[in-house]
Amino acid sequence: MITKDSGVTSGEYTYVPIERVHFGSGSISKLGNELDRIDSQRPFLVTGQGIATKTGLIAIVEHASGRKLAGVFSEIRQHAPMSGITRAATAVREAKADSLISMGGGSPIDSTKIIVKELSEDFQRPAIPHIAIPTTLSAAEFSHIAGMTDEKLNRKTGFRDLRMVPRLVFLDPELTISTPGWLWASTGIRSLDHAVEAIYSPNHQQYVDTLALEAIRLLFQNLKISIENPTNLRIRLECQLAAWMSDAGVVSVGTGLSHSIGRVIGATWNIPHGITSCLTLSEVMRMESKRNPDRLALIAKAEGRNIEGVPVERAALEAADGVSELVRGLGLSKRLRDYGIGKDDLPRIARDVGGQESADALQILEKIW
Repeated sequence: MITKDSGVTSGEYTYVPIERVHFGSGSISKLGNELDRIDSQRPFLVTGQGIATKTGLIAIVEHASGRKLAGVFSEIRQHAPMSGITRAATAVREAKADSLISMGGGSPIDSTKIIVKELSEDFQRPAIPHIAIPTTLSAAEFSHIAGMTDEKLNRKTGFRDLRMVPRLVFLDPELTISTPGWLWASTGIRSLDHAVEAIYSPNHQQYVDTLALEAIRLLFQNLKISIENPTNLRIRLECQLAAWMSDAGVVSVGTGLSHSIGRVIGATWNIPHGITSCLTLSEVMRMESKRNPDRLALIAKAEGRNIEGVPVERAALEAADGVSELVRGLGLSKRLRDYGIGKDDLPRIARDVGGQESADALQILEKIW
């Protein structure tokens, strides 16, 4: 039902074609059964150097699979440079893999999505199965978007296609304990960014609102605790579930200016996408508070702020303050200048954001420089 004051009278919702999500501590133990079900005997794992050299996660996944991995490619780097994706696709072909397992954050998961595309001669045919095992909160595993870096242009580009979405996802908090704290926390803010921008999207809808507001609530309640006590698996799972919920609106209602700026500055200055959200989100919210105070007030309430009797304009600003406070409490409060971005770079970044957002982007960039 559409509420009288929602501003929405019709719409549509697009489901991403994920077949199954396993979640909970120890859920990776079901990997072998799933590989049997999809008739895969030669799974190939794609990940990054950190997981390969600093953790025992590859061995854990191989054991859970109940078979020997056909191969491992562990050279995926931040922002998914295309050269690494090309080498990985070649390795997959040579190994005669019959399924792909991505493990890590957004870069290995997005890279594997693109490998699926590269290996599919015709996207009308079933693609090689992709199983995603995220160890961060970026929520790339739930998205139809796959980003990569064009190294010649030093710029992020990518694809949008529902057929690139992983077939199976495992959210096992035990596999996230070794994730560096700053990475876990910043990707949590990235998920918060998904949820917040869904709420004030001009295409907002009630179904997405429900999931996005719950994601905001869970992240505000659990993200800081999950950093302070990383072995608390219940709390870490709550963050994983929040990341899952946060992505509900990406296909159907889209993202906003915070994401647009992040895509431009991320690859060019090698800033992790979680950190770009830490830089941009609260200031974009302050701008949106003037345009959509009612929507921002919903966010303030989900954050746990007492807005009873508070004017809606003030409540909207408190929502932005809440994000600033959370980022600061996580030790992630930075400025653009901390990443080598000069003030004279700002107009070019704003132009690259493009369209009607350029002027707004410049205002935001000047505030966070």
